[in-house]
Amino acid sequence: MVRGRCAPLLNDTKTPIPVERHFWVFPPETAHGWTANHGEQCSVAVFHFVTVPPLLERIARSCGYLDRSLSPAQARRLVELARELKGPFQHFTEKSQLEFEKAVLELSLLALAPIAFQSTKEQPDHAVRKVESSLRWFSEHMAEEPKLEQVSQAVHVSPSHLRRLFWQVRRENPLRSFTKLRLQRAKELLSHSDAKLDLVADQCGFSSVADFCRVFKAYNKMSPRAWRRAKLGSYQDPTASRSQQDRPAARRGR
Repeated sequence: MVRGRCAPLLNDTKTPIPVERHFWVFPPETAHGWTANHGEQCSVAVFHFVTVPPLLERIARSCGYLDRSLSPAQARRLVELARELKGPFQHFTEKSQLEFEKAVLELSLLALAPIAFQSTKEQPDHAVRKVESSLRWFSEHMAEEPKLEQVSQAVHVSPSHLRRLFWQVRRENPLRSFTKLRLQRAKELLSHSDAKLDLVADQCGFSSVADFCRVFKAYNKMSPRAWRRAKLGSYQDPTASRSQQDRPAARRGR
C-alpha cells in the first residue's frame, strides 16, 4: 500500500485496521481482498510472481503472510518499480525476464529486511542445494517433459528423497513446483503476441494444448487466451484475424 490507508481482508474473524505505507507478502492461494475507511482513497501497488526465492516463500508460509511498515522513500520506490516493470511486461523481450528477476530480489530483500538471521560459516544446506539444482535442471529440460525419476537422477537422489527435500524447503511436492515453472515460462511466451498456444504448450512441456489450457486455468482462474487479453489489452489473436481475412465477402443480390 503506497498511498492513503487500507488493510487486507483475510479469511479470519479479525476486523482489519487500515494503515498507511505498508507492505504485505502473501503465499500462493491466499484468498484476500482490500478495505479502506469509508470515503478515503488509497493506492495499492500489486506484484504477482509465479516463483520467488525459497527463503521468502518458506518464511511467508510459516507466518501465514509477511507484513512490514514502509518509509516514505520505500513507498515511493514501490511506485517506481511498478512503473519500471510495465514496459518489460507489455513489450516482452529476451531481457524482460532479467527485469522480473531483479524486481523479485529487490522486493524479497525489502520484505525480509526486519528479520534477523544468524550468521553461519557452514556450507549451504543440502536440501536447498538439491532443490535449487532440480529446479534449474527441470527449467533447462522443460520442453522434453521430464519425469520426476529423470530429475532425481540428474541431481543424484532418489525420487522419494527428492519429494522429502522439496517438502522440507518449499512445503510442496516437486511436481507442483515444476508446474509453476512451466506456467511461468508459458506466461513469458504468451507475452509475445505472436506465440500460438500449440507452440507455448510444446515449449513448456505440456502433452497437448488442451492439457496446457486445463492446467493454466486451474492455477490462474482463466484461460491462456483470456489471460493474454487481460494482460495485453491491445492483443488480437492472429489466428482469428486470418480467419476473418480469409472469409469470402458476401455477394450483393441484384
